[in-house]
Amino acid sequence: MKAVRVGALWCPSCLIMRSRWNKVFATHPEIEIEEVDYDEQPQRVENLAVGTLLPVVILMKNDLEVTRVIGEKSAKDLARWAEEWLR
Repeated sequence: MKAVRVGALWCPSCLIMRSRWNKVFATHPEIEIEEVDYDEQPQRVENLAVGTLLPVVILMKNDLEVTRVIGEKSAKDLARWAEEWLR
């Protein structure tokens, strides 16, 4: 399984969510993380159908999207998400 994390250096929510996501993924080392910079990789962003609301984390299995999380979420919401999707 792979998580594609789309963000930008100028995005405050991206910076806040980075540490929250790091905690989620630290407990799931089997998840490969792909970092996509919104400004530096516009073609990849377009291919992923990411709009202007950041950050976006897309969970993929066999190169197919399973689910995505958009925007800023609480640590509690991320824990519930992980429990549901990262079993």
